[in-house]
Amino acid sequence: MTWIKTVPLSKGSAELLHSLETQRSLYPKEYQKPVMPMDNEMAAIVASHSLIPEALLHAFSTFGVLMSPDLPLTQRQHEMITTTVSVTNRCFYGIESHAEFLRRVTLDEELVEALRRDYTQAPISHQDRVMLDYVVKLSKDATRCSRADQEALREAGFDDRGILQITLIAAWFNYINRVGDALGVGRDLPAAAALINSLPDKSAAR
Repeated sequence: MTWIKTVPLSKGSAELLHSLETQRSLYPKEYQKPVMPMDNEMAAIVASHSLIPEALLHAFSTFGVLMSPDLPLTQRQHEMITTTVSVTNRCFYGIESHAEFLRRVTLDEELVEALRRDYTQAPISHQDRVMLDYVVKLSKDATRCSRADQEALREAGFDDRGILQITLIAAWFNYINRVGDALGVGRDLPAAAALINSLPDKSAAR
């Protein structure tokens, strides 16, 4: 599932096993059953970090912390962001995994399919549309974000903690999309090329 060597769970060091267990404890139940094929008994995107266990721990724990129910965003909003960022980046792994996690969270097939096609046509609230406008802008070119974007988010009902949470989730998913695509996570699956080629080129959509 990846184009580099990964460490089998059965041969993992104590540090790797600790990193895996720590980050797993932060994730919601919807993540317990992976969507994509496993790699050495781990989710392939996690396995892609297994040669550097400390990086695995910090990278995936960051996202786990950002999904805490004690923070302002709902789980539905987390997965709307992850799906929309992945569609913007044309990341097969991210789209397939997080559209499914969104489906598990919301049981809303119409919402999931609309976000996969075009978030601007999705049946979502004004607040969520402003949120997704911001994460798409951030994903295409963060230098185009301005104070006006922050103000629009405040006017839509997000406080500054919520704005930070949106920004960090979107930025983290830009990171993980790039790692996954660069290391081939999911890209050898038959459906990957067809899906990627069906989506607009991000660089041409500014």
